[in-house]
Amino acid sequence: MLKILRPTLVGRVVLALMMAFFIAWMLLSAVMYIDATDPAIGDKSIEDVGRGLAASLARLDNAQEARAVAAATSEQIEQLYRAYDIPAIMLIQLNAQDGTRLYSSPAGGPALLRGDAGAMTTVRMGGRSFRVFKGTAGRWSVTVAGSRVADSFLLLSIARDLVYYLLIAFPCILLPVWIAVSRGMRPLQQMSKRIAARGTDDMSPTGVDPKYAELRPLAGALDRLLGQLREKIAREHGFVQDAAHELRTPMAVISVNAHVLAIEPEAQGRREAQRHLDHAIARASHLISQLLQLARVDGTRIGDTSVIDVAHLVRHELARAAQAAMDNDIELALEAPERLPFTLEVHAFQSILANLLDNALRYAGAGANVVVGLGREDGCLTLAVADDGPGIAQADLAHVFERFYRARSHNTTGSGLGLAIVRQAALRMDGTVALEPGPGGRGCRFVVRIAAPR
Repeated sequence: MLKILRPTLVGRVVLALMMAFFIAWMLLSAVMYIDATDPAIGDKSIEDVGRGLAASLARLDNAQEARAVAAATSEQIEQLYRAYDIPAIMLIQLNAQDGTRLYSSPAGGPALLRGDAGAMTTVRMGGRSFRVFKGTAGRWSVTVAGSRVADSFLLLSIARDLVYYLLIAFPCILLPVWIAVSRGMRPLQQMSKRIAARGTDDMSPTGVDPKYAELRPLAGALDRLLGQLREKIAREHGFVQDAAHELRTPMAVISVNAHVLAIEPEAQGRREAQRHLDHAIARASHLISQLLQLARVDGTRIGDTSVIDVAHLVRHELARAAQAAMDNDIELALEAPERLPFTLEVHAFQSILANLLDNALRYAGAGANVVVGLGREDGCLTLAVADDGPGIAQADLAHVFERFYRARSHNTTGSGLGLAIVRQAALRMDGTVALEPGPGGRGCRFVVRIAAPR
């Protein structure tokens, strides 16, 4: 029972066809009802009966024959009305030219039908309204009167007749549509079977090339998604391997120096081992911190955003970095407006600024100048961190944003994750990061642009 009631595409097509037939039935009923209730149509049917009867009587000279023709015509009309249960009356009256009544329909009783020759008039008899046509044919005068059919009867009759025709037409239309939809769904079923038969690690293309143009975008989108998953899995495997490789060195140093501290009898040896141990722990701690930052900004979903004064935030971060700048003999400056409110993800922006500052202070060198610029251009928040240090070699420019990549011209104290975090955090906020030459063509200038949220 539940399987029958579950939603299917074929079921929706059948339901849509039923709704279409229902709407067509309603519209056709309304159109035919409007036509049937048109007074001109009713008058024409009465006039046609009158003119036809007059043409038949025009060839007759005998009163008995004329009376028989009129009576037969009246009886045929009454039988037709009874056969179709039509709640209406049509009266026929035959008079001689001198006014003598020769025949009158029994349903009309003794009432005399009066009308204008060759025209339609309205009379009331027995509490009912009749439309009357009077025509002449040689020696005879023919008067035909018809009552109006009730609207409810007309509407029900039209609707009932249309239902019969539509019930006959419905399976004739449903069968080809059913076959077409079923055949059209076959490629999707084949695709789903191929995917279900795959292993959990199989991310290769589906290999399905549907012949229907409507299904090709779906197959292409699925193959592109599998390609993206392959790349993501490959990146994750590489990331895990690189992270393990990077952590292996400080862990080995910690292990060796901890052992030295335990067995070294000389104070000088223990101090040297302690220094190496502290350095390895700091390096491992820095790497783990950056791995956690990268994991936090690596998601595609933007976190909680809020309107903050970015200028105040940047000044606060520069104050925290001031001591490191002084220790490295670096001049640190800020070019920013007094206030700059902007809606962004605070943690992601802080990761960008902290890593760009750390990168500049780490590699600019003693006596260098680091300038942080902040502004708003074309609705975008622009953050620039520039230094006039030694810069980055041309061969390294294409790789500086890759994870665990360290420029050959720099020392190896860094983890190679700072710029990767900057790029990922910028992408997370629908932003971009670009590397440009520093002041006077020296050093580096990293420019981050973040679009205002919609």
